[in-house]
Parts: sequence; C-alpha cells; structure tokens
Amino acid sequence: MKPNLLIVVDERKMGGVSILLEDMIELNIFSDYNTDILVLHNNGTRLEQLEDKVNIIYGSKYFDGVDITIKEAFKSKKISLIFRKCLLVFEMKTGLIKKRIKKERKKTLIKHYDIELAFKDGFTAIFTAFGDSNKKIHWLHYEYGENNPNNKYNKLFKEVIPKFDNFVAVSEGVKQAFTEFYTVNNITVIPNIVNANKIITKAKEKPQIVYSEDKINVVLVGRIHQVKAYTRFLEVVSLLKKEGLSSKLVINVIGDGPDMNNVLELNERYELGVKFWGKMDNPYKEIKNSDLLVLPSKYEAFGLVVLESMILHVPALATKTAATESIIENGVNGIIVENSAEGLFDGLKNLIIHPEKIVDLKKNLDNYEYDIENIIVKIKQVLKEN
Repeated sequence: MKPNLLIVVDERKMGGVSILLEDMIELNIFSDYNTDILVLHNNGTRLEQLEDKVNIIYGSKYFDGVDITIKEAFKSKKISLIFRKCLLVFEMKTGLIKKRIKKERKKTLIKHYDIELAFKDGFTAIFTAFGDSNKKIHWLHYEYGENNPNNKYNKLFKEVIPKFDNFVAVSEGVKQAFTEFYTVNNITVIPNIVNANKIITKAKEKPQIVYSEDKINVVLVGRIHQVKAYTRFLEVVSLLKKEGLSSKLVINVIGDGPDMNNVLELNERYELGVKFWGKMDNPYKEIKNSDLLVLPSKYEAFGLVVLESMILHVPALATKTAATESIIENGVNGIIVENSAEGLFDGLKNLIIHPEKIVDLKKNLDNYEYDIENIIVKIKQVLKEN
C-alpha cells in the first residue's frame, strides 16, 4: 500500500510556487504516494488541471485570510473576511493558533498522513507543524532577509522549527539566508524542477504579441508586486527615454498583481509606451519570440522565469540575487547587474548600444540543456529519508 502524502499551499494564484507544484505533479514525482494537495484558501485558478492525478482539498472558511494582508481585507469591505483575518492575526499573536489548527484539520482532513510538505514559506509551515503527520518537510522558496515572511510571528516560527524532520531550500543562497535567521542543520538544497518539454511544446504555439524586427523585443513575466520592482524598472526606462535610448526597445509585460495600478500610472505619466498584456496561461510562446527577458526583482529565491527563458534559448538580464547568481553564467548566457536602478540602467544601456551582445548570448544558449534527472532523484531521496 502506498504511503499517504499531503502537500500544503496557502492559495493557487499564478506564481512560481504554483507552477512548480504543477510541474512536479505532471512529471509524476509523487507517483509512489497517495497524494493530496490542501489549498488553505481557495483563491486563484491554478492546479485545476491536476484533479485527475491528485486529490485537491480546500481549507475551511477560517483560512480565508491566510494569503491576504489586513489592509487588503479591509479594502474588500467584506465583513466576514475582515473578521476572519483579524481572528487569524489575534490567534497567531497569542499562540491560540496551535489549538485552532488541530480543530480545523479535523474538519478538513479525513485520513492520517505519513508525510506532509509545507510547500510554501509562511503560514503553511505553522499549519503543518501543529499537525499529526509522521514526517514533516518544509520547502523554502524565499530569499530570507528584509523579505522574511515570518517577521510578524517570528517567535512562533522559531517554536515550530524543531517539529520539521527536513528543510528543502531551492538554492544555496536561500539556504544561507535562512540559516542566518534560524539555527537549522537539516537543510537540503534542491533546485526547482522545471518541465522543459512542456515549456518547449507550448512555446511552439502562435504568439499573441506582434514583434518588431528592427528593435530589441524585451519581455517581463511575473506577478506585479513590489518585491518584483516593476516600478523601479519603469523609472529606469524613463531615464533611458531621456537619453533617447528607449525608442530602441519594445517592452512587453505579462502578468498582473497588487502593484498593477502603480505601474500603469507610471507608464502613463512618463509616456513610456510599455505594453501590458495581463495574465497569460502560456507566456512561453511570447518569451521564445522575444530577444531579451528582464527580471528586475529586489529579491528572488529561484528565478523560475529565468530558467524557463534559458530553456527557450532567450537570454535574461537580471538583478543580482541569490537565485540569479546560481542560474546565470554572467556575460556568457545572460547578464547579472547590480540590484539597483543604476545597475539596471547601465545593463540595459549597454545592450541597447551593443545589441550584438544579445546575439552572442543567444548563441551561447544554443546548446543549453536543463538537467532534470538529478533533481528528481534528490526529491525522492528526501521524501524517503527517515
């Protein structure tokens, strides 16, 4: 009989964690287990196509406030959501969350699990830690630092650390940053798995965007959030415009998110002409037909979109983070710039003046292959370790 495995996520919105989980399921990483995915807050549209491969469970109403801020709850003007968010915060601060989780688990989960994965940083770790699964593993996706998702309940998080049998960090940089905050020895570094065949196949579809033949086609893909620094990127574009250089670029942005209004306002104010396409189920066909991907993030744990771009042999210009340094060979198959407006400006300006450098980067990606087998072995090994 197969062991029971529970994977816990907070929501199913578009993002790197959701895409990673989908790829892992589609690649049958968990085929040795009876696998359930628990989505604490049924917010978003990802994972739906996996229902024939795994059992998807949704959390009780109590968890509606898990993946939103208090500000977002009040902005919704929904009394029930505001109440649940405030109750969650109160119980997290007082420690009553321990009893609450045990109570809510009984409402939702009808069987005992041999292994439980807290598959996202933050609250999923608290939820898993106070459960009764035999083995607990916490997947770390964040570049811990100023962006520590546990800041508001750090004392509680330190209490749950010993309850985990293993931690998995998606990069060496994530591991190092995490251990600067917490005393943890049992961390395994396993890069995010990517379904390269799916990416290559989807990239063959007809693009939605019309691309320029005499300009540099730049694409940005991802959630429009402050951490991703889209506003900083647009400020850089405005500086390039002042020097008469932005006219050499066609910039397309794919994605949406909480910072969208600010980004659109900047684009209009500076008359930058950046084109926003919203969320796309298949951004790969657009990446493939672009000349350059730009990742301007302040923090990035893994940089999934950079890896996807490289698989499609499109170079990336990315800010220096724990993620990008582990993926990009600077100056060979991509460009890493200092994590600042000045770094982005200098990097883009250099490529605009010397577009032949992009051609060289693309040539160096012609033979790029993504090694998936070694990653699969590592994941299965962590799951089976006692």
